[in-house]
Amino acid sequence: MRPRISILETSLVSRIVDEALSILEKTGVLIENEHSFNRLVELGLDGNRETHRITFPRKKSEEELAKAPSSITLHDRDGNPSAVLEGDRTHFVPASSALRILDRKTQEIREGNSKDFVDYVKIADGMKNIDYLSTAFIPRDIPQDIADAWRLYMVLAHSKRPVVSGAFTHYGVPRMGEIMAMFREGREDLIRKPMAIFTCCPNTPLRWGEDPVTNIIDCAEWGIPIEIVPVLLLGMISPTTTVGAIVLHTAEVISGLVIAQLIRPGAPVVFGGATASFHMRLMTNPMTAVEALQVYCGYAEVAKYLKLPCQAYMALSDSKFNDPQAGFESGTGAFLAALAGINSVSGPGMLEYVNCFSLEKLAFDDEVVAHAKRFIRPVEIRDDLPTQPLIDELVANKHLMMSEHTLEHWPEELYLPGPMIDRTNWDQWKMDGGKGFRERAADVIEECISNYDLEPLDAKLHTEIRTLFETTANDKGVRLPAFE
Repeated sequence: MRPRISILETSLVSRIVDEALSILEKTGVLIENEHSFNRLVELGLDGNRETHRITFPRKKSEEELAKAPSSITLHDRDGNPSAVLEGDRTHFVPASSALRILDRKTQEIREGNSKDFVDYVKIADGMKNIDYLSTAFIPRDIPQDIADAWRLYMVLAHSKRPVVSGAFTHYGVPRMGEIMAMFREGREDLIRKPMAIFTCCPNTPLRWGEDPVTNIIDCAEWGIPIEIVPVLLLGMISPTTTVGAIVLHTAEVISGLVIAQLIRPGAPVVFGGATASFHMRLMTNPMTAVEALQVYCGYAEVAKYLKLPCQAYMALSDSKFNDPQAGFESGTGAFLAALAGINSVSGPGMLEYVNCFSLEKLAFDDEVVAHAKRFIRPVEIRDDLPTQPLIDELVANKHLMMSEHTLEHWPEELYLPGPMIDRTNWDQWKMDGGKGFRERAADVIEECISNYDLEPLDAKLHTEIRTLFETTANDKGVRLPAFE
């Protein structure tokens, strides 16, 4: 049996979905792009041209839900299957789109640049328990209207793993699609072997802005898997209660899913989210608030009811630094996400309300992820029933250290943590140099960089990709950073 958590009664899950479909049929969503509005009306949705609201007939929503695949296979840069998002399979990925980084050497919070980003990719690529990468933070040394595609390029240039990314502008997806297609035998091959998930966020409540609605349509046309990520703020722009929030959340995800299916039937869609609580006294939006964690686990049950892969922003921290709060929040989120069977967990490495990325935290979170994955491993009989022979041996020998049963099973049964978890006693710790958290993280980071040995991209491919950026960069008077 796989350990799991459930917070909703089965009958309540179906009521939540029913309520969400009713809201979409009666209230609908606001579409803030004229071209997209007209296109969706042409494709069969009901639109009010005065209010620009689109409503979704229940039957239509149910038909489109049935078209969405229940499994998504991500492929690496070379086209090999890498991760399957389905059922209760749980994968962890660094969180995305931080505005700043925590400098691991100076502990200064600052803006990142392309060199920082390349270092991140090389380090994350060496993490043993991180399943695929993300475009984790925004480099500030290039024009921001090409920053989305530039981050994707830097990941693909320095790692073979799949990536979670997304576009900042309503024209970003086609350019990013062109880059990814260069690693395939054209656009159709990219659709068959997707290497990225793109995040598309509706504007809560029940609104699709110009950029998000354009991006979701472009992603569907390119066949790029889409994670629809409502950003609910409980008590501010969302009901403060768990059930009410999940209903709104579900309605927003289904609205995006229907749009994607109308553009391309069978478009791969992930039921995602980035829920936060609104702190009534501080007016901040903690994503690790206990009620937000409950919403994450709750909507994962809705996603599974709808037979959709799911995603969540968990295993991160709202703390400003790598302190006990960061460890508590990240560990709690990672274990809950694993127990809930969330397929893609975006969070490792992130601090301060998804505003600051830390490589030291990523090194620690890689170990947290290992523990969470180990905990949800199915509990099975392993030559220990009947147990009487083992007890007899234990009583006779006073220990089982040299038992055949122990020697056979301990390598898999007893998890030995990596260097980020200190299991030494005081004397052993002193003999090993008395290293603290930051020193151990520095060792892990340097090991990842030292062991990085991925061959560089072909020079011709580099040139083709960089040509896509040069016009914009030249117009801004910016010289594109060079890679080694």
